[in-house]
Amino acid sequence: MEKDLFLKDYLVSRLISFGKEVDGYGHIYFRANEDLLDTFLDVDFANKDVFSVQGSSDQVLTARYLGASRVDSFDYNRLPLYYFYLRIWAIDYKDALYPEIFKGNNWLRSLLKMVKPRTGMEAKALKFFADHIKDRTNLSRLFYDIDKQPEGRTIYTKASELKDCTSPVLDFYNYNLFEAIYHEITYDILLISNILEWARNDPKKLEIARDNIYRLLKPGGIVICSNLINQPQKDIDQEIEIFSDGFTYDKKDKTYTFTKI
Repeated sequence: MEKDLFLKDYLVSRLISFGKEVDGYGHIYFRANEDLLDTFLDVDFANKDVFSVQGSSDQVLTARYLGASRVDSFDYNRLPLYYFYLRIWAIDYKDALYPEIFKGNNWLRSLLKMVKPRTGMEAKALKFFADHIKDRTNLSRLFYDIDKQPEGRTIYTKASELKDCTSPVLDFYNYNLFEAIYHEITYDILLISNILEWARNDPKKLEIARDNIYRLLKPGGIVICSNLINQPQKDIDQEIEIFSDGFTYDKKDKTYTFTKI
């Protein structure tokens, strides 16, 4: 089964690189497009269990950097999981916060030669990128156009700050927040970026997301959300109203949270 998933991930990544759309998959975020410095700096991650959207891996690395005891991740798109490994290799072997993939494949080819996989999933990620180089994939096309994406600030500014955060062990779950999730583990903190914004005009989806988040959180746990899309106030109010069943709402400067009652 895992072999079949790997093959599927590789094939769809090839299709995406040729400009095709594939259901359940999408382009990878090269870096965070939200202000993680302001969003997470006043949150106590120490010894907390965290469930984070995978995205660009910046949320995962931030939670690790701030001392979370456990960090698991999820995403509807499986491709960011492979990018997570590319991120930690760039940090470990090249002392770079982000991989240099927009200048052709030479930088990546030299990086992959250095990698010594420590887990089975890390070995799959190595094969994933090695196969792309062999097939001469333009890897930059797998990513959103970074010139059009806002560049969010991160708490860390140097790769050396993340040297203790690059363990290859990561429990990843292929979840869609708008489909029912039944997960055995509960968490103190959920990091979901601006996922809810994509369903503000669909109360049913928001209710499904609310129920998922409620099940995923421990009592008193918080979900941290971001506002990145300008939307009518009535849509924002609708989201707040739906989450009033089981949660309290707290608006902050560049983000907001729902706390499980």
